[in-house]
Amino acid sequence: MRLLDSPEYQWVEKFLPPRFKTVESTLLQDVGSNEFLTFAEQLLDEFIHRISSGADKQAKWKRTEKGFTIFLKIKRNIILFSGYDSQKSRSSTPKKFYIQWERQMKSTREHGKCKQGLILINDRGRIIKRSVKRSPYFSGIFNRMKQLDQALIGPEHVVVESKVDATLKEHIQVIEHLITNPAIKGVIESRSNRLVNLLNTMLPELDLLDIEERHTVKRMLSTELPGLLEGYISLSDSNKERRHGDLFQALCKMELTLHQLLEKLEDLRLSKVDHLLKVNKMRYDKK
Repeated sequence: MRLLDSPEYQWVEKFLPPRFKTVESTLLQDVGSNEFLTFAEQLLDEFIHRISSGADKQAKWKRTEKGFTIFLKIKRNIILFSGYDSQKSRSSTPKKFYIQWERQMKSTREHGKCKQGLILINDRGRIIKRSVKRSPYFSGIFNRMKQLDQALIGPEHVVVESKVDATLKEHIQVIEHLITNPAIKGVIESRSNRLVNLLNTMLPELDLLDIEERHTVKRMLSTELPGLLEGYISLSDSNKERRHGDLFQALCKMELTLHQLLEKLEDLRLSKVDHLLKVNKMRYDKK
């Protein structure tokens, strides 16, 4: 367990100044926040494609759409990424975030790192300052900051982030253990194993999905699937028989959702390859 994730650090965090405390999940669960962070992730994807293709080397970007404004500024050693949502958005609590990313060429690590991450939330006139460095809601943005940093260095340094969060791996192990219970058999066992295989397939690329989709997968993995299996195991034989069909239908619906998300991941991969092929054609086709 890392120090920042340890109970000791979480206890110490209570005594830190507000701007160093991790932003509470309840402050980022509204529709406006979801749209805001998803918009920021989509723009980072666009910036990464532009830089990777060599089509755009400008050091500053600004984009305003649907009440959201995003800024990106690239310096020699630092990437500055910020954004704010106006009163025109559907957020009941307007927000502004600011991220300072130390680039890989300066960092002693294998990739850059977040040097500063801050969010300001206007809660009915009261400004709340919090850190986003360890917020799961910003994991997609930080993953893309790594990719952007690597794209700026050059294609030979661009790598695919394939690490899976240790907590998610633990959830998989819990489900696999539940499936070994004698009560889980037949079509319930086979369908549960198929769900585990689908989850294992998509977890390395989970950050490519939007915030709501990632939350769906994590909720299914951490509470819904193990909860269903544990509850079914605890039933009497007669009640197991009565609920067998309902459980099977629930597992089928979960599998359908995962297949839809996997199709989206495949579309994202295809879009990336098509983009690279287009860039290659522009560079090397004879005029």
